[in-house]
Amino acid sequence: MDENKLKISDIRNFVLDNFSPVKSKPSMNKLVRFHTFHKYLFMAFDPNELNNLGSIVANHENLILKEVICKYSENLKIILGKLPTRKKHANVLRRMYGRMYKKLPRYKQEIIETQISNYQSGKIKLNDVLENLRVLTIEIDNLYVAKQSYFLLFSEKKVTRFL
Repeated sequence: MDENKLKISDIRNFVLDNFSPVKSKPSMNKLVRFHTFHKYLFMAFDPNELNNLGSIVANHENLILKEVICKYSENLKIILGKLPTRKKHANVLRRMYGRMYKKLPRYKQEIIETQISNYQSGKIKLNDVLENLRVLTIEIDNLYVAKQSYFLLFSEKKVTRFL
C-alpha cells in the first residue's frame, strides 16, 4: 500500500470515530447523514452488508431510535471487519460513474470506462481513476458523489487535473 494512503485499520477507526456523535446524541437525521456520507466506502467493504445497513436506516421494523442505533452499530462493525478488494472497488467506481456519465461528453465516458477496466485488471492504481472521477464530479456539480468519504479515504492527497 502506498504510504500516502490510509491503512484499512485507520479507515475503520475514522469511520467509528465519525459514528461516535451518532451514538452519543442519537437522531435519525444524524444516522441518515452518516450512512449517506459513507455509502460508497461501505460498498467497497461489502455491498451486501451495505444493503443491510440501509435497511436498518430505513427502519422498516419500526424500532425505537436506541434499537436502530444499536443494530446499526453492530452491523457497522461487521462491514468494517471485511476487506475491500479490487473487484469491490471497481464496482464502487462503476456506481459512482453511473451517477454522472449522462452529463459527460462521450470521450470522457470512454476514458473513465477504460480506466475502470484497467484498474480492475491491475494495470493502474485506484487513485488514477479516483482523481479523474473527483474532478468530473466537480465539473458537473455532482455534490452527492463529490462529498463521499470514499474519495477522502482511498485517494492520495494530491489533486490532479482531468487528463
